[in-house]
Parts: sequence; structure tokens; C-alpha cells
Amino acid sequence: MLENHAWNEKLDVGHEAIDHDHHTQLALLAALTDAIEQRRPALARRLGEELAGYSRAHFRSEELLMEVKSYGEAPAHAAEHQKLLARIDEVSAAHAGGDDDLALSLALDFRTALAAHMNDADRRVAAFASQGR
Repeated sequence: MLENHAWNEKLDVGHEAIDHDHHTQLALLAALTDAIEQRRPALARRLGEELAGYSRAHFRSEELLMEVKSYGEAPAHAAEHQKLLARIDEVSAAHAGGDDDLALSLALDFRTALAAHMNDADRRVAAFASQGR
């Protein structure tokens, strides 16, 4: 099995709720990639749905935080969220189409993109939110 729950302290952004959500997102993604790799289609489908739903809720939460804090980069950040959600949909579509190799590859690419988003855009949101504005 792949070592795909690639969490480390470097991904912590310093905002408890955001960090909790990020841990959950990566755990769901790890479970999804495991299910795809193990050729467990029903489980993979359910985990893909769970990851998509959880990610939508998390992204809405971040977007609300940015709105409350009048974060100037909110529109660009929200656009990144939409791109990430589209990538989850690509994984699900590849899996639904029976191409597990493509689905796994897309899931691993998504993991890289999600970690980059956490480490950059989300880190800036957390720093801005903690300034007490």
C-alpha cells in the first residue's frame, strides 16, 4: 500500500479548526487511495463522496472566515477551492469509468495540490485571521 497520509507538522497552519479539517481531508484522501488501490469500488465511491462533501463544507467554512475577517485575497482563494473540488470530481469520474490507475494517479496529484494549497493560501488565511481583525 502507498504511504499516502502525508501529514507532518509543516502542514499545520496555526488555526485549530482549519488544521483539524485538513487532517480529516488528508485522512479521507488516504482512505480513498487505499480503497482504489485495493480494488474496492463501493468503498472508494463512498469515500470519494465523503471527501467531496467534507471538502465542500471545509471550504465554505474557510470562505466564511475570510468574509468575516474581510480578507482581501478571498476571491482568489475561493477560486482555488473550486479548482480543488474539480480535481476531486476528476478522481471520482475516473474511478466511476473503471480506470483505477488513472483515478489513483489523479488522487495522488490532488494530494500534492491540496498540500500546496494548505501550505500557501491557507497559511496566509490563518495568519491574517489570527491578527485579531
